[in-house]
Amino acid sequence: MLSRTIQGYVRAFGRQYTYDVRRNSYLWFGFLWGIPVPIVSLSLDCSLGSPGRGPIGAVLEHPVHLFFLVHPFLFALIFGAMGTVRHKLEEENSRLIGSLTDLATTDLLTGLHNRRYVLGELAKALLRSRRTRQPFSLVLFDLDGFKQVNDTQGHLAGDQVLKHAATALRSICREGDVLGRYGGDEFLLISFGEPPLEETISTRADLAMLRTAGVGTSAGIANYPVDGETEEALINCADRHLAGTKAKRYAAKGTARRGVETQESASN
Repeated sequence: MLSRTIQGYVRAFGRQYTYDVRRNSYLWFGFLWGIPVPIVSLSLDCSLGSPGRGPIGAVLEHPVHLFFLVHPFLFALIFGAMGTVRHKLEEENSRLIGSLTDLATTDLLTGLHNRRYVLGELAKALLRSRRTRQPFSLVLFDLDGFKQVNDTQGHLAGDQVLKHAATALRSICREGDVLGRYGGDEFLLISFGEPPLEETISTRADLAMLRTAGVGTSAGIANYPVDGETEEALINCADRHLAGTKAKRYAAKGTARRGVETQESASN
C-alpha cells in the first residue's frame, strides 16, 4: 500500500501542472506554508551569528540556507501533487458515479430509460402538474406480432426487433418527451404540452415501427388530469385503451388471441 502511494506521488510530480495551477489550492497552501522555513532559519542565523551580518551574508557563509530557501517551492511541489491526485480521484469518482447512474436508469438492451426511471419521471410530472396544472399525456405502446417473432425466429431476432422498435419510437418523440421500456415489448412515453391525438400518435408509431422494426404497434393514451390524477389511474387508463386498440386490431385480422397475430399492421 505504501509503495503504491509513493509511486502515485512520484507520477503526480510529473503531471502536476495538468491540473490548473490557479485552481490547485493545495499547491498555493504548500507554497505559503514553506515561506516561514527560510525566514526562521535566516533570522536565527543572523541573530546568533556575527553582528551586522545580513541574510545575504548568512547565505554566503552557510550555503545550507539555499536548501531552506527552496522550501516554499518544494512544499508547493509536494502539496500540488496531493492536489492533483485528489483532483484525479474526484474525476474518477464522478465518472464511476455517472456510469453507475446510467446502469441503474438505462435498459441495457434498447438503450432507452428503464421502467424505474420512467416511473420516477411520471411521479415528478405529477408533482409538477399538480402545482402548475400543466397537462401531460401517458402513452403505452405494445408491439404487434412480437411473440410470433420469438416463437418462429428465436429470441435473438426478438431482441433485434426491440432495438429497432426503440429507434422507431425515438423518431416520433417530441423535445422534452420521456421514453422508456416499460417491460417485455411494452414502451411508455410521457409527453408534455398539448395532448397528442391517439389516432395520430398511434399511426405515426405504427408506420415508424413497420419501417424500422418490421412489426406494427398498438397504443393506448391517458391524459392528465382528465383520465386520472395518480400514477396508477393513468397507467390503468392507458392500459385499458391499449387493450381496446389491440382487440380492434385482432378483430380486423380475424383473431382474438395474442401470439397468433401476423406481423402486418392493422392499419395496412
